[in-house]
Amino acid sequence: MKMNEQKETNLLKNMLNKCKYTLQGLSYCFKNESSFLFVAMIACLVIILGILFDIAFLEWVISFGSLAFILIIELINTAIEATVDMVTQEYNEYAKIAKDCGSAATGIMSVLATIVNLIIFIPYFIELFIGLF
Repeated sequence: MKMNEQKETNLLKNMLNKCKYTLQGLSYCFKNESSFLFVAMIACLVIILGILFDIAFLEWVISFGSLAFILIIELINTAIEATVDMVTQEYNEYAKIAKDCGSAATGIMSVLATIVNLIIFIPYFIELFIGLF
């Protein structure tokens, strides 16, 4: 095998491994993190509402961006919690701070995403409600 072919094979293998690890991380969160699953279900609801209301492209980007940030932060928070648990199972003030701050990041982003999506969708619901009467 030539050197370039070997590099391409290794590159492809590395990329496939990264995809496998990504899917394993997502699978873990779907199975073990109820808030991750909840946000994923909300994202499905947003897709349905977005299609029904025919929201603008920029609204899709902003809405999904906010939901994606929650999922990303939840993944990072899960990694923080697993790392802390790996280091110590005993109560430790620093471990508590790490876990609480990770949780706070998820909570803050959840509130912001909720506000963003309400700003996007409330006018459509108002228009729908007015159209009914």
